[in-house]
Amino acid sequence: MKEPVRRANHPWMVGLSVAAIGAAYFFLLGNSDFPEPGPNLTYDIETYAKLDEVETRYEETGLIVPDLEEPEALAIGPGGRLYVAGLNAVAIFGEDDTEIARFNTNGAAKCIAVAQDGTVFLGFSKHVEVVGKDGAVQAVWPDIDPRAYLTSIAVLEDDVYVADAGNRVVYRFDREGSLLARIGEANPAEDIPGIEVPSPYLDLALNDEGDLWVVNPGQLGLERYRSDGSIVTSWYKPSVVKLEGFSGCCNPTHIAFSNDGKLITSEKGLVRIKVYDVTSGEFEELVAGSKLFPREQSLKDLVVDAGNRILVLDPRKNAIRIFERKEDDHGSTS
Repeated sequence: MKEPVRRANHPWMVGLSVAAIGAAYFFLLGNSDFPEPGPNLTYDIETYAKLDEVETRYEETGLIVPDLEEPEALAIGPGGRLYVAGLNAVAIFGEDDTEIARFNTNGAAKCIAVAQDGTVFLGFSKHVEVVGKDGAVQAVWPDIDPRAYLTSIAVLEDDVYVADAGNRVVYRFDREGSLLARIGEANPAEDIPGIEVPSPYLDLALNDEGDLWVVNPGQLGLERYRSDGSIVTSWYKPSVVKLEGFSGCCNPTHIAFSNDGKLITSEKGLVRIKVYDVTSGEFEELVAGSKLFPREQSLKDLVVDAGNRILVLDPRKNAIRIFERKEDDHGSTS
């Protein structure tokens, strides 16, 4: 027997409720720091947590606790110096992991990059600021647009690449802030799928050969682009049942390159740090598994320093955790 259609006794109340819910939705959407794309997907991670309970060739060897409020972003500058951006300041650390300098900023930078001449590029949520070696602000670029949410920045000679999670695109600027190219937007004719960003994580990195690699977090993989925005290659690894894959709605969250050209990745939800061959996308090994991190968290940033140490900014500790290859019985790294 067909179920009869059920009608509300007071249809005007239903209409009023729907209107109120819609108004609240659009109010929150308009006032969010990251209005689009939508919320994260929810899934049960406990089933897959044991996948990374394996022996690794890495160990946690130290901790850097910067004297900063809300440390947010990391970069490696000339001479292997570590730059840490926090609320209203950037601290600079030397070879022995002690602070050697700092300069003030106006707010909290979301991302940071340092050119070979020591010029610092800070990405705030909607604009970029350029700071000289002396800590003085050299330029403040205009806001990109109201939807912008800048999450990653990298410098290569005269090019500045900026990832915008809000607009799902990577910009290529010159060092004066003039826009040269938009990278990663969907273009079926050029076989570019378009960057999908279900949550406010969109990272990019340059390897030693100057290749631009961009995370496509919604596709759970990476894409390599030329400076003009044309795509070179891509690979994707969606999986919740294999350690070599990326799980969830949108991973990896952060990437960096080791000194020997290996791709280092980090993931959120189940926090894992892993090593890949960037060209083939082949998984090589686990650096650290989720047992070292609380459930349902994400790292703030990831870099590899001149000593090939993997440094991750852990917001739960407000500190930078250091991972290195273990030494074998002969004193060399395994």
